[in-house]
Amino acid sequence: MRLAALALAIGCGGATSSAPTPAKSMQVNQPGAPVDIATAVVDGYVTVVDFWSESCGACIIVGGRLAIQVAQDPQIVIRKIDVGDGFTPVAKAYEINALPHYRVYDKHKRMRAELVGNDCLQAPEIARQLVTEN
Repeated sequence: MRLAALALAIGCGGATSSAPTPAKSMQVNQPGAPVDIATAVVDGYVTVVDFWSESCGACIIVGGRLAIQVAQDPQIVIRKIDVGDGFTPVAKAYEINALPHYRVYDKHKRMRAELVGNDCLQAPEIARQLVTEN
C-alpha cells in the first residue's frame, strides 16, 4: 500500500510544491483603465509589456509576431495593456504617445528596453538575450 501511494505521489508531481507557471500572454486591464505595471511584470521571467489598442492595426500585427516568436521560450511572458484611444489614464500614466509601444523587463523586474513603432520588432531578440542573463 505504501509503495502504491509513493508511486502515485511521484506520478502526480509528489509533495514538492512549485510556483504555478504564469500565463504566456495576458491582458491586464480593461481598455484605458489604470493598471499598476509593477503587478503586471512577472518576477523570475522576462516580461514584454505591450501597450496597445484595438484601433491600432500595427499593434495587432506586431503583437502577433511577438507572440509567435517567443511562443517556444518558457522564460518569456507577454503582458498586454490596452491604452484605449490614447487619451486615457493608463496612457497618460505611462506616457504612451505612440503605438505600438513595448517595455521589456528582465527577470528581476527591471526595465531594460523601451521600444516604439518599428523598433518593437526587436523585442523578441532583446527578450531572448535577457533570458540568458542571471
